[in-house]
Amino acid sequence: MLMGVMLFVSKQKRCVASLLATMALLVSPVLSAAPKQLTLKYDLLQQGITIGTIKDQLSVTGSRYQIASLAEGKGIYKLMGERTLSSQGQVVANTLRPTRFESRQSKHPDKALISEFDWAKKVLNMQIKGEQETGALVKGTQDLLSVMYCWMWQPPTAKQVNLSVVNGKKLAPHRFVVTEETTPLQTEAGTFKVVKLTDADGEKTLYLAKDKGYLPVKLVVQDDGKRMEQVITSITGE
Repeated sequence: MLMGVMLFVSKQKRCVASLLATMALLVSPVLSAAPKQLTLKYDLLQQGITIGTIKDQLSVTGSRYQIASLAEGKGIYKLMGERTLSSQGQVVANTLRPTRFESRQSKHPDKALISEFDWAKKVLNMQIKGEQETGALVKGTQDLLSVMYCWMWQPPTAKQVNLSVVNGKKLAPHRFVVTEETTPLQTEAGTFKVVKLTDADGEKTLYLAKDKGYLPVKLVVQDDGKRMEQVITSITGE
């Protein structure tokens, strides 16, 4: 009888251990990828000339995230004022789920762009320069700021990734072509092995550092013949 009880207890312990191990496998990718506090600084270049700086601050508390971005011009570009972006929401199923996105320009406070994500009703509510507009909210939608960081929780593994992005004025589908660069990216913040995400329209290319948890380390935008670059200069935090 005692032997039977011991075998039963031993079997129960193995089942519990197996369950805990399975749970650890399910949870560990989220915990290992999730940062707590990060500050990233970038140089902003136009046609290879530095015209400003960008400072991003990412904060994760429990299942909530918040990202704040401040862009400031240098020299004559300082006259354009500051541009701030903010994104906040939840960390759900290994990705970011925005609930509110804001874009503001200090020189034009009346031109604020505010997007609120009603996931329960699958509705996107947008305030565009004082006017209200709504749109259908699709699964996995990101905003202009969260799309830079969502890869830290869900690294791109396929050759193509389809994603809808809100820029404050509209919700647009994007198809990113994913390639791994053979040459490391050299920056002021260090040298990184990068994965490149190129928008199908060829206008935007995002570089993610594989050896830094898929942090965004470079963004290139081609617009009206002009080349804008956002290049990492420092990374602090954990």
